[in-house]
Amino acid sequence: MTLYRQWLLALRLLLREARSGELTLILAALLIAVTSTTAIALFSARLDLAMQSRSNDLLGADLRLQSTSQIDPAWQEEAQRLGLSTSQTLTFPSVVLHGDDMSLAAIKAVDKGYPLRGILRIREQAGDDAATLDATQGPLPGEAWVEPRLLALLNAQLGDEVELGTTRLRLSAVIVEESDRGGNFYNLSPRLMMNWADLESSGLTAAGSRLNWRLLLLGDEQALAQLRTFRDLAPNQKFESLADSNQAMANALDKARRYLGLAAMLAVVLASVAVAISAQRYASRHFDISALMRTFGLARAQVWNIYALQLLQLGLVATLAGLALAAGLQAGLLAVLGELVPQPLPAAPWSAWLLGASSGLLTLLGFALPYLLPLARVTPLRVLRRDLQPVPLSGWLITSLALIALTLLLFLFTHDLPMTLGMMGGGSLLVVIMLLALNGLIQYLRRLLAQHDLPLMWRFAWQHLSRNSRQSAGQILAFALTMMVMLVIGALRNDLLADWQASLPDDAPNVFAINIQPYEVDDFRQSLQDAGLQSQKLYPMVPGRLLRINDVSVQELAVADDPAINRDLALTSDQQLPAANAIEEGSWQTLLDESGQVSLEQRLAGRLGVGLGDTLSFSAGGVEFSAVVSSIRSVDWGTMTPNFYMMFSADVLAQLPANYLTSFYAPPASQAQLTALIRQYPGITLLDMQVVLGQVQALLSQVSLAVELILLFVLVAALLVMLSSLVAALPERLREGAVLRTLGAGTALLRRGHLAEFALLGFISSLLALIGAEAICFGLYRGLLSLPYDGLGWVWLWLPPLAALLLALPGMWLMRRTVTVAPLTVLRELVE
Repeated sequence: MTLYRQWLLALRLLLREARSGELTLILAALLIAVTSTTAIALFSARLDLAMQSRSNDLLGADLRLQSTSQIDPAWQEEAQRLGLSTSQTLTFPSVVLHGDDMSLAAIKAVDKGYPLRGILRIREQAGDDAATLDATQGPLPGEAWVEPRLLALLNAQLGDEVELGTTRLRLSAVIVEESDRGGNFYNLSPRLMMNWADLESSGLTAAGSRLNWRLLLLGDEQALAQLRTFRDLAPNQKFESLADSNQAMANALDKARRYLGLAAMLAVVLASVAVAISAQRYASRHFDISALMRTFGLARAQVWNIYALQLLQLGLVATLAGLALAAGLQAGLLAVLGELVPQPLPAAPWSAWLLGASSGLLTLLGFALPYLLPLARVTPLRVLRRDLQPVPLSGWLITSLALIALTLLLFLFTHDLPMTLGMMGGGSLLVVIMLLALNGLIQYLRRLLAQHDLPLMWRFAWQHLSRNSRQSAGQILAFALTMMVMLVIGALRNDLLADWQASLPDDAPNVFAINIQPYEVDDFRQSLQDAGLQSQKLYPMVPGRLLRINDVSVQELAVADDPAINRDLALTSDQQLPAANAIEEGSWQTLLDESGQVSLEQRLAGRLGVGLGDTLSFSAGGVEFSAVVSSIRSVDWGTMTPNFYMMFSADVLAQLPANYLTSFYAPPASQAQLTALIRQYPGITLLDMQVVLGQVQALLSQVSLAVELILLFVLVAALLVMLSSLVAALPERLREGAVLRTLGAGTALLRRGHLAEFALLGFISSLLALIGAEAICFGLYRGLLSLPYDGLGWVWLWLPPLAALLLALPGMWLMRRTVTVAPLTVLRELVE
């Protein structure tokens, strides 16, 4: 028989079995597998692109080249040659004059290409109720845009002229939102934005000025990567990414990506288990057909080809249908969610479609094909002796094929090899331990309960479970894995959202006050209270520079080009360890009890190669001093509270001139109180972070929504596994029920026996799921997501009875034929 005829025969058999309902379960499993995995791949890819796009709005570009000296024009020329859009900005501090009033401002000069990305929203008329405009370019030559607090400091209005260096600029608009303003707490002065063409006439770009040049880049990732290798960067240059610009956003997005990847992995696992269970049942029901084909003269290889081609045809149908369903599901989700998701949502890349399509075929190859291979080895004698079974494949071979396919699928979804191998290794070990423990437990209970007289319904239930311990252990394990996945995903969802909300709650400090002089501390705190604003802790702050490490000049060390070496650091002292800090090495108490001590931030200590007991020498306020490293701290820079690289014992900073830093929460309607504070304390700099914080919280809300939606997909796959497990064991239970009725068992006894059996399955499975979920969550929280783990708590109380109930209800419904149909009819149908 030619391969073409084998293809046609396989197709005819596939169509016949589809009409008879033989393929319903395995096709449903494949459809759910392809649909759920494709939907997750598409949604994750589109949402990730949208989140990256929104987060890059905070950067103002896809990539930035930052330098403290003018950037060589060759960089911009090369970027444009690669097809990238470019823009240049220059930021520096300078004094702005308006009549007799003056204020230090953060000047930003922009060229005609700005803004490349993000939001630049202005108001061209005075008043908070004036209309806002989304600007597509910066100020015109001779004009300037300013933040409201600079107007308050200068007692100026729109239309007035201000002096900046040797030029005069007309104030033409108020900056309402500047998405790339950044979250650097020490870029504290109010913004004045000017046109690049006015730089030369201002005379402010002379040597010695504190200038920060940036080349903004927007375009294809490959071109951006190619530009990075254009030439070596100078020591004072670096590329900036989102992590450099906004660590709170970067941390949240990183955890969100890991969660979405983990959810995709678990959905693939569940779909694969469902396919394996369905394929095992499908193969066992086709031994007779295989025997007939062998009897009619087909060789083993031809029988194998027919089933392999049938599997391929089934996979293609399920893949095409699953892709169509996934596309429809995407459209439906977007229609329902409307403005809750980022708009416009980018189109999914082709790689996401290919991932979804490959999931169905890879799942079939790894989880269905091993069970269909023995069909080619069915002997023709089975036509006469139906007790003859083909020799099954080695369990190790089946397991190996499944693990290889699953590992490949998980890696394709996550592109994270360590996470994939960690999940596969840990998950496989956990499954083996659970399976061995289940077999041992069933054997032990069989011997123990044999000496006790159980009620009849519980005796029937236990005898069915213990008669075939391996099969019962596999079924319990399938239920346990399903519940375990649901527990892990649910726990991660709850704790991730709680972690994000804890780091950025609605009342997180959004205004920072700096340069508070010691004699102003009490008055300023009282003014905040009078305005209805509650301040946080006040920290003394002294600008200082690191000079030597263990009496060796930092300029002679390999760390000479580190940014921490070439600028002033904010030095502080406090009796309490800040809430966002944790001691990793050494002791905080040493800093309190002894003099001349310093606590160092962990990542900076790693970059400088500094450890406990090393001596650091500083210069601050014209005074040189030294301190011994007594502890190393990890710092959560994502919190909206002051954090410091260096924290000293009180004696070190006691003789140095210090000002104070604090933060507080200002409600949206408190602009008038902030303006009054600016005028009352002109020497204190207030940094209003409300817009930046609002952007972060809006993006986190969208990430939270993604978490909720992905959870739904995983739950659908989990329910399919439970249904597949129940249906796969249905024929044996129906046969036993029919035999019991033939022997005189009543309807009520059968129903009670089924209820007890399924409730016992659910109860045992839930206990195993809880144990496994605790172990997996502990590893994920500590090793992958860096979250504290407190256990599942009350879930231990309500899950076992709920699982017993939820498994008993569908089980009773599936077993209804044992009490509603004559036993002879049931037995004849099972034989056929």
